[in-house]
This record gives sequence, C-alpha cells and structure tokens, in this order.
Amino acid sequence: MSTEPSPLKYMGTQSQETVNMAAAMARAVESNEGRAQQVVGRMSDDLDEEGSKLGAAADWAMSKAKDALRSAAGMARERATATVATYTRDDPLRAMLIAAGVGALLMAVLARTTRSGVRAAGRGLRR
Repeated sequence: MSTEPSPLKYMGTQSQETVNMAAAMARAVESNEGRAQQVVGRMSDDLDEEGSKLGAAADWAMSKAKDALRSAAGMARERATATVATYTRDDPLRAMLIAAGVGALLMAVLARTTRSGVRAAGRGLRR
C-alpha cells in the first residue's frame, strides 16, 4: 500500500477525464490483484497435489525397499543356519571346540570389563 494521496483527492483541480482515467486505473489494479490471487491459489493447490503424489511415491518406494531388505535378511539367516548345521553335522568335534573357544573368549572379555568397572568405582569412592 502506498502512502501517496489518491488522485481523486484533488478532484476539484483536475479535469473529469483525468479523474475517470485514475478511477479506471484503480479498478484495473484491483482486478489484476484479484486475478493474481486466483492464479496463486490455483498454483498452490496444484503444488499441494503434486507434493502429495510425490509423498505417496516415496512411501511406496520405501515400502518396497523394506520388503526387499526383510527378504534378503531372511534368506541370509536361512543360509547361515543351514551352513552351520551342515558344518556341525560334518565335523562335530571341531564345531564343539570352536564354540568352546568363542565362549571362553566372551567370558574373558566380560570378566575384564566387570573387573575394570569395579576398579573404576573403587577409585571413585577413594577420591
């Protein structure tokens, strides 16, 4: 909105033709503003619709990707289970020795972290 006075304010000093021209220009500006608002409204609606379509497509693609990952994970789990079962059936002594070694290693790691945690707590109490 401009701070300039309306051309109709000085009607007594201007010709009727000038006043009519100023009024016609004011109506044209108002009409163009209305059309511009309609165009912006339509464009906004179209943009919302396209955004909605894009969101739906992204959801569909994400769903397909999740399904593919679940399927691949299931197949990998089945293959690993079958491989371990076959290995255990073919060489049970070696499988038991490997399992015992892994168990001992895990127990050593667990014991070390537990002891270091107790030492740290003891140091914290002495301070």
